[in-house]
Amino acid sequence: MMTQTFPRSLRPYITDMNWEELQEIWPLPGPWSLRPIVQGINNLTQIIETPAGNYLLRIYDSGRPLEHIGYELSLLGELQKVSLPFRIPAPIPAVTGELFAIYSGKIITMSPWLAGLPPQNDNLEQAWSAGQALAELGQALRGLQIETTLDVVPFPLSADFEAWGKIDVHSAETLLLGLPLKNEELSQMLALVERMRVMAPALYRTSPVQIIHRDYDQSNILMEGNSVTGVLDFEFCGPDLRILDLAYALSTWPWGWWNTGLEWQIMDAFGRGYVQVQELPVAELELLPLVFQLRMVTGLFVRLGRYQRNLETEKSMLARAREVLSFERWLRPHEVQLLVLVRSWSA
Repeated sequence: MMTQTFPRSLRPYITDMNWEELQEIWPLPGPWSLRPIVQGINNLTQIIETPAGNYLLRIYDSGRPLEHIGYELSLLGELQKVSLPFRIPAPIPAVTGELFAIYSGKIITMSPWLAGLPPQNDNLEQAWSAGQALAELGQALRGLQIETTLDVVPFPLSADFEAWGKIDVHSAETLLLGLPLKNEELSQMLALVERMRVMAPALYRTSPVQIIHRDYDQSNILMEGNSVTGVLDFEFCGPDLRILDLAYALSTWPWGWWNTGLEWQIMDAFGRGYVQVQELPVAELELLPLVFQLRMVTGLFVRLGRYQRNLETEKSMLARAREVLSFERWLRPHEVQLLVLVRSWSA
């Protein structure tokens, strides 16, 4: 995997962990060794290697609400009871009996290491299998009932932009106005935000809502050959539009191949794998262009909120805004072709 650059706030937890203190939380036999493997904007995942086997240690961002982690852990516990053709994280209880611990001000969890490697996004057989696995996961999630309490709360619906970003719309637009975007870029961005504010609520009145993964991309999938062996990172799992999981995957899987022609083959392979397991009405598939935009705006608000709290630099915020605009520039002239493609999946 690519070498990761870790934020300053997380570096002490990579180099200065007190092994004796960690062994008091999870009494695994030593000696331990630790190496980081995945860095997201919300958590850090590392491999702990021990004589008893390897484990995944996950360190959550200090700002992550504990009730959201409680929902993730409750869901994983229920999902372990379902027969799936691949593995998912199975958090190990600490000596306290809890599935998490607080170490140096960070919330941490540990689960057994899962075998496999991330798929190659230009491998069409792997894309097909990953689409099939997403549908199988969706069917399993649909049957779950997670009781919400003060300590177990899912993330909000994706259409609640302000809740996701912890920033109001006016402040978000003000921050966009302050970025060194071209006038045309700024107009396109503000128009996209306004369009989704108006149109997103109707999606939830007309489309199926169920528990979904909400982060199904290559970095969270493990494969051996063309078989999915594991699905990771259920952090954002919660009730939302059923079609959103497929939209998220289709909008990330062809990364690096947009405007090459290969993106169509990748999306087609993934989508056909998905609908072989989970048939969707044509009317729901036809929502994909709009749900692509919903996903982009939700992600934009998350980053704008972080930018307001000085967790993003102007450079990284500008890069994110231009990613959104780049995808919009691909989507607008290709929307009709995209609809033809997704309709063919129901033929």
